[in-house]
Amino acid sequence: MEQAEFNRLLRLTEDGDKDAAQSLYTEAQRRGDLPMVQKAADLLGKRRAGARRYNLQRTATAKKQELYTNLLNEQQRAVVLAGAGPLLVIAGAGSGKTRTLTYRVAHLLERGVSPERILLLTFTNKAAREMTRRVDELVEGKASQIWGGTFHHVGHRILRRHAPLLGYPETFGIMDGEDVATLMGVCVADLKLDAKKQRFPKGAVIHRYFSKAVNTLRPLEEVILEDGTQFANLIEPIQAVCARYIRRKFEMGLMDYDDLLINWRRLFSEHPEIGERFAQQFEHVLVDEYQDTNHLQGELVDLCARTHRNVMVVGDDSQSIYSFRGANFENILRFPARYEGCTVFKLEKNYRSTPEILNLANASIRFNSRRFDKALVTERPHGMKPALVPCRDMEQQAQFIAERILELHETGVSLRDIAVLYRAHYQSMQVQLELNRHNIPFTLRSGLRFFEQAHIKDVVAHLRFVANPRDELSFTRIIKLCEGIGDRLAQRLWEELGKHDDPLVVLFKSDLAAMLPKQAQRGFARLIELLQVLNDESLRSEPGTLVGKIIDSDYSDYLQTTFRNADNRVGDLEQLSAFAAQYNSLDAFLEELALVAGFSGEDIGEAGQKDEYIVLSTVHQAKGLEWPVVFVSSLWDGGFPTAQGQRDTDSEEEERRLFYVAMTRAKDELYLSYPLSRRDREGWHNVQRPSLFITELKHSIEPREDDLMEVWAIDEDVEAW
Repeated sequence: MEQAEFNRLLRLTEDGDKDAAQSLYTEAQRRGDLPMVQKAADLLGKRRAGARRYNLQRTATAKKQELYTNLLNEQQRAVVLAGAGPLLVIAGAGSGKTRTLTYRVAHLLERGVSPERILLLTFTNKAAREMTRRVDELVEGKASQIWGGTFHHVGHRILRRHAPLLGYPETFGIMDGEDVATLMGVCVADLKLDAKKQRFPKGAVIHRYFSKAVNTLRPLEEVILEDGTQFANLIEPIQAVCARYIRRKFEMGLMDYDDLLINWRRLFSEHPEIGERFAQQFEHVLVDEYQDTNHLQGELVDLCARTHRNVMVVGDDSQSIYSFRGANFENILRFPARYEGCTVFKLEKNYRSTPEILNLANASIRFNSRRFDKALVTERPHGMKPALVPCRDMEQQAQFIAERILELHETGVSLRDIAVLYRAHYQSMQVQLELNRHNIPFTLRSGLRFFEQAHIKDVVAHLRFVANPRDELSFTRIIKLCEGIGDRLAQRLWEELGKHDDPLVVLFKSDLAAMLPKQAQRGFARLIELLQVLNDESLRSEPGTLVGKIIDSDYSDYLQTTFRNADNRVGDLEQLSAFAAQYNSLDAFLEELALVAGFSGEDIGEAGQKDEYIVLSTVHQAKGLEWPVVFVSSLWDGGFPTAQGQRDTDSEEEERRLFYVAMTRAKDELYLSYPLSRRDREGWHNVQRPSLFITELKHSIEPREDDLMEVWAIDEDVEAW
């Protein structure tokens, strides 16, 4: 019905036309115009004067509507009740973003929007399930029909209907990470690439670059030159592998996770009638964590919202920290420019942290120039100031963290309410060791326990075999690092070596290379060279130097070609080398490792109850979580922010956003610590400057840094700055 006809009905109704009143009532119901439904019903009732009136009791739904509006603060309520058109919601940390988004969906349903016309995009299926569960509690029974889920989930749902249009079977399969790495490896073998002169990257490493190129809609060559410069001379063969990978998975009727997005985009582009049908269907598009969307996801949002333009994106520019995964900060920053007439809302009332913690976080993020202006506030009572804790070295920092945790626990703080955060996983090694020594149970969100990681075990295996040449397990581990040597060949080699009292001497003198296939001989020769260096008696008193020799060997090339996060693993090994430098003999170092590795951080000691443990996590892994007590450790310049993170303004500002995320995880107590020196491979202590994010606060004029933090001096001779 046209608006003019609708207005005519309204005039006739007000003039007393009973039939017009009935038609107006029916049309208002169809439109979902609840105020007009009520008005038409009242007018219709007046036309029926003399009829017996019956007053209905307020329904549970009506009570819920009033209840949920009362549960929202003024800023949240403005978002929930906003009209049509593009909406940008800048939701500060701890400001009730999920609640606001949930109630917005419920409000749309109550206005009469059909659930299948609502598209709710989230970054985890857990978040989608939680939101739909909450919506269902508010508007009983409607939430299950919403198009809700992750981008990949929605893409999969659309492609299940229309994949044949792109040449895929309706029953196309989905590849997991292992499938992807395997198929990439098959493609390398198919092309018969010569990897003898230079290590060729493994399938998982190639896919890392390929996936980033897909999600950022950039050429593969550009991504490799930016993220994988060591493979710059292999661009053409890598491109050939990726082209074959695309063809092979298509021939097998398979898609990987990236295909669920890229083929969704292809479908709408190559079959515009399908894209238009979905754009017409999705009357309202809502996107959670919009600051984490990449270029491809941003395009998909635009394609789905292009008809009605009722798109609401929710996120926090100050928490955009995933550029290494391809997230595009420009999506949220430029949203108002891309959507003319966009209304910007801000959620600035924080329900998580004390005023002292928020003051520090606000002061820090103001140093970023590219951001939406906002300041978090809270009605929580005042608490302790964030503590700034300079420490003599990494060992003292770890000791402070462990002893403060015990002290807090003795005052009644549950271990579950404590987290230790850091920029990179390797920075947790000393803390893990110290927690073990104090029998404090912990769990890791940032990966395996330090000494359980494959690359740490590889390096330690080299040292153990040199220290004890009868160690068959260590020999087997390191020999299998050579390309072309598997379990069976490793066993044959050991059968030959194990006959002798000193297998290491035999390994150096015998011609075992004759037993090896050609592809294994180069790696075997390099391993022999490395073992000869490690077997130098003059280095037995310098275990830190021995670890450094392994880092500088062919093993680093192995890491680069085998693992997606090779640089992080090299950082782990550098930390292991510095730790080893504390010991004056290889035997003493290996003995300490044996004791440490034999302790499980999840075993419960006197420090906690059976289900209690503290959390150790990188800041990236901690986003979206919160704890009453948070330690942010290793805040030295080059550690946080990283040296690479200071290469340009954009990188530095993302590092500062990461620092902001770290601080805003804390509810009640926040401890910021950094070492004044760090040990190198030779055992020397090198002076460290505190993080840029600490020193810049010293120069803040309003408020002053001593109003923001309280300095805790561990030793009398340790100065604050």
